[in-house]
Amino acid sequence: MRQRAKGSNVDETSPSHSSENKERAATGSCHFIVFGLLVIVGLLAAIYFLLPPTSDVREGPQFTGAYAVNDDLQKGARLFEGNLPGPESFAIDKDGNLYTGLSDGRVVKIDLTTETYSLVTRMGDPSYDKCGQAEMMPHCGRPLGMRFDNDGNLIVADAYKGLFSINPSTGNKELLFKPQKSGDLSCHMWNNPVVLSNGSIFFTCVSNMITFHRIHDPDFSVEEYLWQPHTHNDSGGLFHYNSVTGSTTLVMKEQLFCPNGVSKSSNEDFLVMNDMVRGRIAKYYLKGPKAGKWDTLVSGLPGVPDNITPSKRMPGFWVAIPMVRPNALLDFSYQWSLMQLVQAKLGLINPLDYPNSALHTVVVLFDEEGRVVRSLHDPSGKVVMGATEVVEMDDELII
Repeated sequence: MRQRAKGSNVDETSPSHSSENKERAATGSCHFIVFGLLVIVGLLAAIYFLLPPTSDVREGPQFTGAYAVNDDLQKGARLFEGNLPGPESFAIDKDGNLYTGLSDGRVVKIDLTTETYSLVTRMGDPSYDKCGQAEMMPHCGRPLGMRFDNDGNLIVADAYKGLFSINPSTGNKELLFKPQKSGDLSCHMWNNPVVLSNGSIFFTCVSNMITFHRIHDPDFSVEEYLWQPHTHNDSGGLFHYNSVTGSTTLVMKEQLFCPNGVSKSSNEDFLVMNDMVRGRIAKYYLKGPKAGKWDTLVSGLPGVPDNITPSKRMPGFWVAIPMVRPNALLDFSYQWSLMQLVQAKLGLINPLDYPNSALHTVVVLFDEEGRVVRSLHDPSGKVVMGATEVVEMDDELII
């Protein structure tokens, strides 16, 4: 039975009225979708512009003044090409011999006069025959930062195995600190040591979330790198080894995202430490009213800082920047973790693989006040690409 609406002569079930209802419903749905999209855009804009930033990076690289691009690094010469895989850090003994650690777990001694090198020791089990491959690094070891102590022992931070003291003559290794599986002394990627005149050793660990061999795995996900600042997981840190008691303590980890190279001031009243994710140099006070506290010495570096070493020519530091930041637009969005993750998901960025920026290497000399003294560039990676550390040796820079 059909029934007419009261006070109306229109048949509700007529084809024309049914069509009008469908058009009205479709229009309402469109309005709802548009409104929903506007709400989402508004929320994203609020997150992007109103939430506090998670990075000290504020703008793209400004290559002006002391940062002005040059080709000074292209005037150098490449040594041991193809023979020393992945040298990460240097240490110089009292006789002027150079030491470095390699990606296959070896620590070698280098004679620059004769351009020869010899094995000091292996950080891992020498029975492994595939050392040098990423998946073998936990077994073969990966020596990273190294410095000599006051007794002539080579202090080496191994990414997986912890902190060692090595006799450079015999190759004998003494484990000073073994990483823990949980607690404050749990971390991955033990990275760089600095030795004070009283024998104390401070050393860094990059992260408790990323391992060194994971970064070199083909299936490494950029989100693994970006997630650390997003979650405020400052799982890396600065650690202290007491050479008298043999104990190790966590010194600093608050707001440190991938702490890397560490060095000391000329009178040992503070340490400086590179923060890779935030593109800055942190200053940790050892003496004075601020002892035990820290602040930022340099922010807005033009790239990703790696190791930091003292200058012998002046009170200051050399910082190796293996890759510059790509451009101002992406750098602006790096302030916001959400935008980092969105861009990574869309494949727009990969901070470990800038197609063009990875070719441009910079080393920078700072004074102890954080002022840029000079910078040396290889903008195309012709001679120097991916520099991890700089040391002064006589009148030369070894990179």
